[in-house]
Amino acid sequence: MVNSNDLYDFPRPTLAKLVNIGGVGMQLNDVKPLDQEFQRIVDRAEGIVVFSFGSVTPSEKMPSSKLPPNVHVFKWLPQSDLLQNPKIKAFITHGGYNSVQESISAGVPLVAIPLFGDQPKNALLAERHRFGVTIHKSDLSADVIAKALDTILTDHRYVAPAVESWCVKVTNSLSFSRNVKRLSQMVRKQPVSAAHLIVSWAEFVAEFKTLDNLVPAGTKLNFIQYHSLDVIAFLLSVSAIVLFVIWKLLKFIILKLCCLVYRNRKEKNE
Repeated sequence: MVNSNDLYDFPRPTLAKLVNIGGVGMQLNDVKPLDQEFQRIVDRAEGIVVFSFGSVTPSEKMPSSKLPPNVHVFKWLPQSDLLQNPKIKAFITHGGYNSVQESISAGVPLVAIPLFGDQPKNALLAERHRFGVTIHKSDLSADVIAKALDTILTDHRYVAPAVESWCVKVTNSLSFSRNVKRLSQMVRKQPVSAAHLIVSWAEFVAEFKTLDNLVPAGTKLNFIQYHSLDVIAFLLSVSAIVLFVIWKLLKFIILKLCCLVYRNRKEKNE
């Protein structure tokens, strides 16, 4: 089982034995009520932007001396539950795959600041489906973040003549918010849910133990077949024959020319 979903992941070659369960556990019925501390902040706000770089990035090293009163810092956030709140307007993230999926599930546009690993690819997913923009970590500044938030929060209805290099070009008449809400609805209404796939396939494998029917033939190739040594040998043989024929032809032509030159010189001398 793979943490992926064909509705928003990049097209790729796959196998029948791989089951995509991306987005499992991120549905509306999985949302838990917020703690009083978070609920109090949400109730007082007209709109909220969630900023989280996950558990790997040492966010505590970010300067906090100049934080305005409307910025609230926590060591931990109920990110998935918080994003599902209707007052959340945007999500600034490092671009982790689960964070992108949570953004899709909640229908919240995002600003991705990828740091390493698969995060640049995940940021491209948001750009591809036009529900997010990417900022390179070396371009970070207050103005750049403000422009990025303005881009995803504004309902763009014409093709922008020029867009910053860090931002995806706005070519869709729909807004970023509408794009991500549409994608969210598609995931929720897909014919077979991820949770159903997990249960049904787990029961299926438990009943039949092994699924040799789904094992690809490529796993049974021998060393020569796996490395295409027979194909390489054939191509090398053909190349060698062609080169040998060309060499013989060139040798024949050169000998003929030499004989012709020698004969002409001999006739002139006589």
